[in-house]
Amino acid sequence: MDESIDTVESIKKRNPILRAIFFILGLISLVLIPLSYLPGIPTFDLVLLAAFFFSMSSEKMHSWMLNHRYFGRIIRGYREHGLTMRMKWAAAVGITASLLVSGVFLTDNIWIRVILVLVGVYALWFVFTRPTWERSTD
Repeated sequence: MDESIDTVESIKKRNPILRAIFFILGLISLVLIPLSYLPGIPTFDLVLLAAFFFSMSSEKMHSWMLNHRYFGRIIRGYREHGLTMRMKWAAAVGITASLLVSGVFLTDNIWIRVILVLVGVYALWFVFTRPTWERSTD
């Protein structure tokens, strides 16, 4: 019984519609990066999101991001070291604040609030299970 796991390359070749969707999502993430200079919008997340979407859709755009002097440094830093505790706590505060505002002010539906809580728990779990980079003080 030979059950092979689909690789990114096989998914890219097999499903051009999915590739197109990932490419469009990558472009949207890339276009939103300049907005990240506003308070409360993280640059890091948008850069990693764009890199992920491009890795699933376009080797050329993914390579461009990896070799970009600014974006490439962010992506390589995450891949090599993970997140600092400061980054993790900043993400936790941002996630909690945005979901809290959404749940309290934007909806009265109890089920949507339950979904927001579940998304928040998953997001916090995800952030705190990433590798932690201990910066040396040398």
